[in-house]
Amino acid sequence: MRLCFPNNEHPDVLIAPGDTAIGSASDNAIVLTAPGVAPHHARLNVSARSIVLAAGEGGARIHVNARPVVEKAILRLGDVVSLDTIKFTLKPDRDDSIDTCVPGHVTPAPAAPVDAVDSPMRTRQLPARVVLRGVSGSYFGKIVPVRGRLTIGRDGDCGLILDEPEMSRHHAVIENAGDGIYLRDMGSANGTFVNGVLVRDAVLHTDDQIAFDRNRFLLEAPSLPTRGDLESTPASAQEVNITQTMRAIDKPAAPPAAPVEERNRNDIWWLIGAAALIAAGIAVLLYISL
Repeated sequence: MRLCFPNNEHPDVLIAPGDTAIGSASDNAIVLTAPGVAPHHARLNVSARSIVLAAGEGGARIHVNARPVVEKAILRLGDVVSLDTIKFTLKPDRDDSIDTCVPGHVTPAPAAPVDAVDSPMRTRQLPARVVLRGVSGSYFGKIVPVRGRLTIGRDGDCGLILDEPEMSRHHAVIENAGDGIYLRDMGSANGTFVNGVLVRDAVLHTDDQIAFDRNRFLLEAPSLPTRGDLESTPASAQEVNITQTMRAIDKPAAPPAAPVEERNRNDIWWLIGAAALIAAGIAVLLYISL
């Protein structure tokens, strides 16, 4: 993961797993000396499962995608974090890790014709296997299904209308093609951000964050893998996925069980022996008492 400062207050920083302290004090891993940044403003904790931003000293102003953070926040690639007046974006280690090779398109791809969008009748008949969940902007908290093709733009005939100055009339289209999910530019002026990377066309994956300026959406497709799953799973393990946490311990083979009749005979002789010992003990006690 990489922190990118769009206003050049600090060079880009690659963040390793573990804790990374951010603030104006010299003992921080990332030192920001701008006004409003507290000595220990925030701390990032990166693990294989999550990215957690924790607020530092009391009163330190922190926003994620323009929403205030009081104590902690779960971050994703593409989020914009504001530490008072300084902003940084969470991006992949390399911009080219976002796959922009859309099948059938040459990068940069030609604008898709408006009339290529599926009719409303056919769109309603396709299952909503893919949805966009709004995480900031006017669609915050709302769910937008992606059935076949979803046109995004400022015009009233778009499936997802974002009436914002930075949006083109027909900005982009997200296509659920069955074999994958694709973002295709429709000749927009500003392009689209996928996980913080500016793209025209891109192959999308589960949990990708798609941003049209302040309007941000999380792509949710439960049946498809995330980018992290594709990067961390070896090719040999994609067909058979076995998790083994410790080596198996070889246990010695148990001796064969004795036949039932033999066990019964042994039980009888054991009872006879025990009765003889009890009788002998009673006899000794009687002799002593006399």
